[in-house]
Amino acid sequence: MNRFFYFIVVAIILTSCSSTIPLQTNLSEQTLLLAENRNIKANYKLVSNIPDGFINYISVHKNGSETLNNSYYKYASESAFKKIWNSYFSNKFNFYAKDQIDIEVTLKELKLREQAATSIGMTLLTGNRKVNVDAIATIHVFVNYHGKKYENQYEVDASDYNESQRMNVGNYYYTINQNNPTQQKAKLLESCLNKSIIQFENFLRSILVADK
Repeated sequence: MNRFFYFIVVAIILTSCSSTIPLQTNLSEQTLLLAENRNIKANYKLVSNIPDGFINYISVHKNGSETLNNSYYKYASESAFKKIWNSYFSNKFNFYAKDQIDIEVTLKELKLREQAATSIGMTLLTGNRKVNVDAIATIHVFVNYHGKKYENQYEVDASDYNESQRMNVGNYYYTINQNNPTQQKAKLLESCLNKSIIQFENFLRSILVADK
């Protein structure tokens, strides 16, 4: 247990109420570096099939069984998706360029997946729980460039590790986490949406190369 205090320690009261994941919508430095500056005007449309509100959360036990909960975590999925992608198009394309490209990007799915690395029995016995947390997005893109149409759908994943220890003082129970769970999920969702842009960049680069 002592090693937990070398990490950022966050105590949370176990509760059955819903939890809101903070909205983080920064275009990462990696995305800015990997995405090219293009002298092309992007006529783009952003569509989200996932509204702001509850986000699908899949809990996977060590034995492989899965539980879907879509009424626990709240996240502004559509807002995050549109803010990050709007920032990308604003920074990397030239609104005044003569050359133009039509792009439609659709967020088909955005979800959280938590894979337990410890069994339920061991967690009950020791109070210790280790998990891998993933934010997963499915993106569909449609591109029309110089009269040629291109289409692609892909999945991106951002993953991290977390560990928690349940403790009690008298009749009061609380959990000490290696990482703040909701903040970790916020960063993973932000990272996942940034990765979706990098993946799109690779697809767009192949289109522009083929068009030369």
